Amino acid sequence: MLTEPPPISLENRKPGHAGRLTADETAALKKLWLRVFDLFQQAGQPWELSTNEKAPKSTGRFWPLVGGNEKKSNELVFVGRTSNPRWMSLPLKDAIPLIPGDSLARTFWNMVATDNPDSAMLRYLRARKWDFEAAYWMLADTLRWRLYMRIDDITALGEVGLQDHLNQIRAGMGEQFMAQMRSGKATLGGPDKDSRGVAFLNVRLHHKEDQPHEVIQIVGLYLVETARLFCGHPMDTACIVFNLEKFTLANMDLELLKFMITSLQNYYPETLGLILIHKAPWIFSTVWHMIVPLLDPVVASKIQFTQSLSDFTKFIDISGVPVIISGDPNRKTKDEASTASPIMTTLDRTSKAYAAYEEEKVAYTEETLAWAKQPVEEDLERDALRRLARGRAYRLKRIQAEKDLRSPTSYHAKGIIHLTDENRLLIDFGTSFKQQDITDRV
Repeated sequence: MLTEPPPISLENRKPGHAGRLTADETAALKKLWLRVFDLFQQAGQPWELSTNEKAPKSTGRFWPLVGGNEKKSNELVFVGRTSNPRWMSLPLKDAIPLIPGDSLARTFWNMVATDNPDSAMLRYLRARKWDFEAAYWMLADTLRWRLYMRIDDITALGEVGLQDHLNQIRAGMGEQFMAQMRSGKATLGGPDKDSRGVAFLNVRLHHKEDQPHEVIQIVGLYLVETARLFCGHPMDTACIVFNLEKFTLANMDLELLKFMITSLQNYYPETLGLILIHKAPWIFSTVWHMIVPLLDPVVASKIQFTQSLSDFTKFIDISGVPVIISGDPNRKTKDEASTASPIMTTLDRTSKAYAAYEEEKVAYTEETLAWAKQPVEEDLERDALRRLARGRAYRLKRIQAEKDLRSPTSYHAKGIIHLTDENRLLIDFGTSFKQQDITDRV
């Protein structure tokens, strides 16, 4: 049954976020929209991957393949296969004009996903302290990176699809991917005490030599893109926990750590709300000295260290803490308690919901272009309410087409994320944080 969405309120909106912008901030948002829409019109240089072209080389070390008899290889077999290598090898301002605008537009809307489009844009403006030019180039860099890393393919294929696809391009790679997904080294849950979703990274379960770096990159990006479903007003950011209990140098993977830090800081701005580093041993101090220079000061300010469970539960209620941290096998999180796996589905890009979403993107673009070309209204509250309503209309159409755009995940199978037959998007961490309908968040 379709119901009218609840009235939109401007209460409890954070400064610089959708619904609470100054006149100057609104002007910057309008300028950014105009510049981005103009970017999407560029022709670029058409490029097709030759069937005989070799996969791009990694800058990392050699990795063993499954089976034992294969030669070691440093080839990237998934990442970079659908983009022109020059898009990433050239300086940003030389590379962007080469990329077809429709490709940039497609990955932009996939990046926005179920978010309010204004909110997605504002993350870049806040990250660059409202420097419009810097925010534009940060966003452009994100779009070329997403094309290179094949983020859209990662979310569309899902776990089962990725397993099959990776096995087709390299024997055993799909099994390596699924082994990482099932290893327990990363679980989703929460919330923390500020109602954020939490990614728990159990570092002692990670060993650098157990999998190719490319595989663990794909796993990390898959988890980040899945966790983004939890984000949206008022839960705008996420929490990451690095559980370092029993950490040794055998668990150290500086290459992976650099990749994660770079990805989150450069391509997922204003997404982290809290980082907990739990039970860091003395040996971690050596590693920490290598990490600190990599951190943006804003990100560094969000880091908290905890040593005891009582310290830890000041940030996350015990009901949302996985067994590997709590030590209580009788209190499992919803992610831990279930072994359900997603089933393979076929995305229907011919459905009415998908067609309606494509029409909505056009309508949103036209209306936002018209809005952006107008001077900033004197009545900022009225303007904010209209933009939030427009963002929610987009979000509802995107959620209705969700099953045609994104393959289901383990977190759907476990009931942590649930898309109902009525196209309501629900989240349920299985803790004191009861199931919530987040469909109308904006």
